[in-house]
Formats: sequence, structure tokens, C-alpha cells
Amino acid sequence: MLGGGALLSLVVLGAWFPANALYHQHSNLASAEAQLNVLHEQDAALAQEQKNLSDGSEISRIAREQYQLVSPGQQAFEVLPKTGSAHAEAPYSGDPGLSAPVAPSSASVLPPGSGGTTTQPAKATRADTLSEASNAHPAAPSPGVVGRMLDALEFWR
Repeated sequence: MLGGGALLSLVVLGAWFPANALYHQHSNLASAEAQLNVLHEQDAALAQEQKNLSDGSEISRIAREQYQLVSPGQQAFEVLPKTGSAHAEAPYSGDPGLSAPVAPSSASVLPPGSGGTTTQPAKATRADTLSEASNAHPAAPSPGVVGRMLDALEFWR
């Protein structure tokens, strides 16, 4: 009888004791604590970066290194390695000289005082009228062939 009572009490204690829930809560707490430590480290790094960015010399250093900006009255020069030298590195990916030139016809608005003139083609082609018609209403395109025809014909109104 005594052994059965002890066994029954162990079963009742095991069934109602929240050991599994306590274990999961403990692991969740440890995970949250580790995440909090990472956030504290990031916060400290951001505070240091904020302190550095309040210094004018740091701002000018970043402007020179990352954006190739100089102070008024200064000129920026870049010394290039000799052609075919072994130490020639790949050019800086943000270098605007690496991008292709922009065609004047693709510029939407010329800056004031540029003195640039644009020439209009003598005849507008069907492709030009279709592209102008589609540019007239940049909203959602009309579905189907009939809708596209109406969009193209809308140019002639």
C-alpha cells in the first residue's frame, strides 16, 4: 500500500508539475538575454558612431573617402596606376567615370543656363506616337487589345 501511494504521488507530481514549461521558459529567457546582449553591443557601437559623426573632421574624412567631395577651394585628384602594372587594382565601383555617357535625348529636363538645344525629328513614327500615348497616362495599363488600341488612339484627341 505504501509503495502504491508513493508511486501514485510521483505520477500526480509528474503530471501536474510544470517542469517542461519551466524548461522552455528558461531557454526562452536565455535566448532573449543573448539577443539583449547583442542589442546592447550594437547600441554601444551606434553611440560611438554618433559621437564620431558629430566631429567635423570625421564628416570631411567620410565625404572625401566615400563621396569624393572636397572643401571649397580644393581640387580632387586621383592618381591612377600605370597601365599594365601588376599593382593595378580594380577601379572603385562607385566611380562615375565607369558609367556610360547619357544621351542628350534621354535627359528629361536640361538645367537652366545650360544653353543646350534639342532637335525634334522631322516626322514622328508610329512607335513614337505609341510611346507618347503610353507616357501620357502612366496609370495602370488597360487590359486587352482593345484597351491598348484605345490608349493609342487617345493620343489623337
